[in-house]
Amino acid sequence: MPDTFSMSIGRVVKILLAVAIFFVVFYFLTVYLLERDTSSGVIDTTPAEADIQYQEILAGNSFSLRDNHYFVLYYDMSDEQMKSLYTNLVSTYEDIDGHLPIYTVDMSSTFNKKYVSEDANLDVSSIDDLKISGPTLIEFENHEISNHSEGEEKIQEALS
Repeated sequence: MPDTFSMSIGRVVKILLAVAIFFVVFYFLTVYLLERDTSSGVIDTTPAEADIQYQEILAGNSFSLRDNHYFVLYYDMSDEQMKSLYTNLVSTYEDIDGHLPIYTVDMSSTFNKKYVSEDANLDVSSIDDLKISGPTLIEFENHEISNHSEGEEKIQEALS
């Protein structure tokens, strides 16, 4: 029987030794990889500046924004050419001193599909009746539509 007991203890020692070797190798590998990533010099721990997007909204929020006088531009952002054009228009408009706040609505978004229609309905007093048929700029005053422009040329005029 002493031989069986010696063999059992030998197995346990071998298993513990294998586990210890595994952890030592894992530790040194981790240290090596961390040092390799930081070997280029000082680690920059300054958090990157967050780019928070405030201007894109859902169509359903058009009548209830915190501003009293603002524009909302509705267009299909899935069309890259259209997105580029209107992004540039909005950017140029925002460079004008004393500009009104302007928000954009992505009409290709699933959340805004119920406001897309073949026939526009813009003379409305609530979001429930609003229908957009193409690129449209709506001016809101006191949470009511005061003016609207449809199409690229009219939107450009309104924003200049």
